[in-house]
Amino acid sequence: SNEWIELKKLSVKYPTIAKYRVVIDTQLAHQFNDYTMEQFNEDIIIAYFNKLSTKENYANSTLLSIRYVLRAIINYSHQKYKTNNCSFELIKIGKKQRQINTLSNSQKINLSNYCFNNFQPISIAVAISLYTGLRIGEICALKWEDINFEDNYIYVYKTVERLKSKEDTGNKTALMILNPKTSSSKRIVPIPLFLNEFLVNYKSRYQIEDNNVFIITGNNKIPDPRTTQYRFNKLCKQFDFNTNFHTLRHSYATNCVMNEVDTKSLSEMLGHSNVGTTLNLYVHSSLEFKKKQINKISRL
Repeated sequence: SNEWIELKKLSVKYPTIAKYRVVIDTQLAHQFNDYTMEQFNEDIIIAYFNKLSTKENYANSTLLSIRYVLRAIINYSHQKYKTNNCSFELIKIGKKQRQINTLSNSQKINLSNYCFNNFQPISIAVAISLYTGLRIGEICALKWEDINFEDNYIYVYKTVERLKSKEDTGNKTALMILNPKTSSSKRIVPIPLFLNEFLVNYKSRYQIEDNNVFIITGNNKIPDPRTTQYRFNKLCKQFDFNTNFHTLRHSYATNCVMNEVDTKSLSEMLGHSNVGTTLNLYVHSSLEFKKKQINKISRL
């Protein structure tokens, strides 16, 4: 596995390498440390994935990553050392129905009112996500220079992730500024006029003159997405509910659909790679919206 990782460094970026390493360290090594490569066969692999599939906490993407890494390591060993080459044809990862959680109207109102009346780092993070749909990593990577106040838009072209440090420091991690996973994630997102006004007032209140500082920290220190999530959880508890920061993005998208924002435009603003993703996730999420649309039909 270490040899395969070294080989992959020639073709993929460090964030991907770090994620492969996590799969090996937390999944494969734990399960197969006592095996030699010659002992691998289809029965062992099928039994392993059957065991994983019974655990509901594994996301589809995690199972797919585990399958990819294990298969690649076995193929590499077969090609270089002529060990057994196991077939993965029987390992099918079925698609799970993705649960889309959104905020209720009262929750959105409470959070929105808090943000626009409290000039705090968590306020600006929540307001941006609630009214632009940016991901938590994208918000943490934002600097004031990324906001065009004259034309009312945010330029999104980087994200913050916490990954295992490149240095050999055990399990220690480091915050890294990265390019988005896909080219479609690099985008220009229009902002409502009221959000533009809030951002201008926020910047003025803290007397920020250097545009090359992070919006959340107000300096050159990289904001930690985990800190933002913690502060968000604490804020939600004030209003007696608990949810994930990503729910703000879902709520923004659903709100756009309910207000009949063009689906192609919404897809581009969310940074989806294709319109189909937006359609599948959001367009049919509300029964009330369906009723409103069907009532547009008149009797023939």
